[in-house]
Order: sequence, then C-alpha cells, then structure tokens
Amino acid sequence: MIYLTVILFAAAFAFLLWVRLHTLLTYFQQEEYNARRFPAAILRMRLFDVRASIVLLVLTGIAALAMAKGELVGLALTSILASAALLVAIAWHEKQYRYKKPLALTERARRIRNVAAIICVLLVLLATMGPIQALIAIQLPPLALIIANAILQPVQERVNEGFVAEARDKLARLDPLRIGITGSFGKTTTKHIFAEVLGVSAPVFYSRGSINTVLGLTRHIRERLQWSHRYFIAEMGAYGIGSVARLCRFVQPDYGIVTAIGDAHTERFGSVENIAKAKSELVEAVCDKGGTAVVATQVMDYAPFRGLAERFPGQVVTVGPEENADIRIVSAALQDADWVITLKDRRSEGIGTISYELPLLGEHNVTNSALAVAMAAIIDPAIAKRIPLVTPDVEQVPHRLQKRESPSEALVLDDAYNANEAGFRNAVAVASELAKQRGGRAILVTPGIAELGMEHDRVHAKLGEYAAGLADVIYAVNPSRIAGFTGALAAAGKPAIEVASFAEARKALQIDTKPEDVVLYENDLPDLLEEKRLL
Repeated sequence: MIYLTVILFAAAFAFLLWVRLHTLLTYFQQEEYNARRFPAAILRMRLFDVRASIVLLVLTGIAALAMAKGELVGLALTSILASAALLVAIAWHEKQYRYKKPLALTERARRIRNVAAIICVLLVLLATMGPIQALIAIQLPPLALIIANAILQPVQERVNEGFVAEARDKLARLDPLRIGITGSFGKTTTKHIFAEVLGVSAPVFYSRGSINTVLGLTRHIRERLQWSHRYFIAEMGAYGIGSVARLCRFVQPDYGIVTAIGDAHTERFGSVENIAKAKSELVEAVCDKGGTAVVATQVMDYAPFRGLAERFPGQVVTVGPEENADIRIVSAALQDADWVITLKDRRSEGIGTISYELPLLGEHNVTNSALAVAMAAIIDPAIAKRIPLVTPDVEQVPHRLQKRESPSEALVLDDAYNANEAGFRNAVAVASELAKQRGGRAILVTPGIAELGMEHDRVHAKLGEYAAGLADVIYAVNPSRIAGFTGALAAAGKPAIEVASFAEARKALQIDTKPEDVVLYENDLPDLLEEKRLL
C-alpha cells in the first residue's frame, strides 16, 4: 500500500510539473528563450510557486512525521494521498489559464519542453524522498527549461541559421521595397495604419500583431511573403544596442520610421539615451543606403538623431506639430469621435498639404498616423490624393485603445497592449472624455507599466497623480507591485480598489458598472499576459 501511495503521489507531482512546464515555456518563449532575461521575468511576473509549496510542506511534512513514529502509517498515507489530490487540482486549475500571447508550440518549443520533461523525471524522484526535497523540486522547472535550452542550443543555432538564410534568400529573390519601423512605443499601431494607407499603391506584406524580431520575421517571410507583394513592412523591436542594427542587416530597409523615444523598457537598456542610440540604428542603416527616414520631431531631442540629420542632410524628415517640423501637423481636431488632421510639408519638393480623417481613439494616434501618411506619400507621391479616401476606414488595432460595445453594458476600452507612460496618459484622457459625453464614470483597471527599471516608482507616482484627476474609479491589479501609483492615488484622496487579477476586477465590474460608464483596461502587464501567480 505504501508503494502504491508513493506512485500515486509521483504521478500527481509529474502531472503538475508537465502543466507547469507549459506555463513557464510560454514566458520563456516571449523572452526569446533568453536565459538571462527569463529569471528576471520569473521574479517580475511572480512565477514562483505558493499553493503547491504549502501543500507539499504541510501534508508531506505530516506524512514524514507520522512515518517516523511508526504507529501512524494510516495518517501518513492519508496525508500523501491528500497532497496528490491537491497537486492534481492545482495543476488542473493552472491548465485553464488563458494567455494574452499563447504559447506557439513550434518545433523548437516542443524540443525544449520534451528535454525539460526528461529532466523533470529526476525532480519527481527527488520529490518522493521527503518534504524538503519535494519543496525544492517544485521550484526547479524554470531551471529545467534553461538547461534544456542550453543542451539544444547547438542544434537550434543550425536550425535558425537555415531558416534565416532561407528567408533572406526569399526576400532578395522577391525583392519588395522594404520599410522598417521602430520606436519606444507606437510601432505596431503605426505599422497597421501605414500598411492600410500604403496598400492604396500596391499589395503590402506585414506581420500582424507585434512580430518584431529576426526569427519572428523569418517565419512570416518563409510562410507568407508572395511575388505579388510590392512592399514589405518590418516592425523592429530592440532588446539592447545592436538589436535594430541586426534586424537592418537582415531586412536591408530602403525607408524607415521612428515613432518615439521614451522610458518604456528602460530596464533593458539602462537609460533613455541608450534607447535613443539603439533606435537610431534604423535611421543610420536607411540613410547609408541612400533612403529616407521619417521620424517624430520628439526624437530629435536626442543626440544620435541630431547627428544623423547633420550627417545625411535631407534624408531625415521630421513630422510633428512643432513649427520647425519638415512635415507639420498644422491641425488635429476631434469631430464626431474621428480625428480630422491636416499635414503641411514645408520642404520645396515635398508632399504638399494632405488632410484626412482617422477613426482611432487617442491623441497619440495623431502623430502615429501622420508618420504613416507622410511616409506613404514620400514613397509613392501618386497616392497623396487618394490617402483621404482610405484613412476613414482604418481598422482599430486589437488591444490598443480598442472600443468594445455591447447593448445595455458599459463601454469597454481595451488598451491591454499599451505599455508606456504617454500612451497610458492618453488612454486615461480618452476614457475620461468619453465618460463625460455619456454621462457616466471613467473606470480605470490597470497593473501599471512594466520594465521601467530605476524609473518604476517615479513614473508610477506621476501616473497615479494624473489618473486621480481624471478617473472616477481606479482598480489597481497586483497593487504591491505599484506602490508609487497607489500611494499617489491615496494622497490625492482617491484610493484604489485593490485586486489580485484582471479576473477579479472584471467580476467586480459586472456588479458595479452602469451602461453609461466607460471601463478602460490599461496594459496587461509586461508585454505578455495577465499576471498569474503559480498558486
């Protein structure tokens, strides 16, 4: 009976580890299988175990004490079986998680999972040796993934090199005009607007969502790029200085767009100045090739961009509301929830004056769309007159201040993919204005912003002050992470309603909201998914 009980416990523990591997692999994949960033993500996303650890510590501890006394074998077996049942229940609950960016079970992910599963067999054996060993074993699946990835690295490098070479050859063979887009924020939205506007000229190839790495672009090129595509738009993300340069060597962009420089992802770069240097790599690559880079006037505050503008006169075109912008946003007004925007090019041989409508919420989309429209007209001046016919039908980008309306329910603004200070402020302002128009309350639900590094507390304190002045009700998700935000709210006399998860907030809002209210879901935590504690 003892052996059977131990086997059942081992099976339950193995099931939990199998489920846990899938959960952790989702995060590991989003960190591009980077063994240095993954441990930081574990801490940031609180992926350490709680409930299973308590179960193992208490119940297996009781079992160990009972076995030591000898006459309490029945209690020991009961405790072990109870712990096995609870481990299965915890695993089953975790298996139901729904992720913002689900795991893509690619061949690489499958290989890493399978090798890690073999390593986890040793963890199962370790767990059967006693309560302390079981407590240690339950914390080690992240290490199993890291070790599995390291073991497979030589194989994966050969596979990746083959895929990248295949994509590079296909890109050279089909030879579309290539445009790169980078920036601290606004990349994906600008890409979507730009693709729809440029599509007036000829078929456009671009990746949906926020695919912005060499391997991500490689997959899309290999699977989707066709001879009919005249234009290829590549979103370019950066994890450090040199990341964009590497993407440029792969894509070989003819044109480039830089949306903004800000403190998003300061944790990765160390400073905003390093972010500016990294993003300027696109401008340098484009201008070296003789192309044109369109940049927001704001980026000219940073030395790398000013230096490139001096080095490549006429090839760096600025866009913004400032008087000295090459292409100036001379007006931007809201009319019936649509922006009416006018651009005027002050260059002698520029795109002239273009007026257009835009149905996207948020003041930040004025600049995003201006960059997109300006670049499209520079690439193909013949479409300048047709652009105003296209922009009114630009689709909302999913999870970026996306309106969700249902009869007799509050208006929902889904801004889950936003992760920067400027976008946060814009979204709160939009929610406040819409709530006033509807005669309801502006309700903000947020876990704050991620990857701010040393700026974390300062930025969140400023956002708390700002939100307190505009939002009527504020739900703070995982408030212990954003003490600066909740502290500022309390100081302003508007304390947050603290919740552990978005699910808890949504449940409360089902009771609390009225049809005239506006609910803003602002950011869904570090560019990945709702926070899941491995409870």
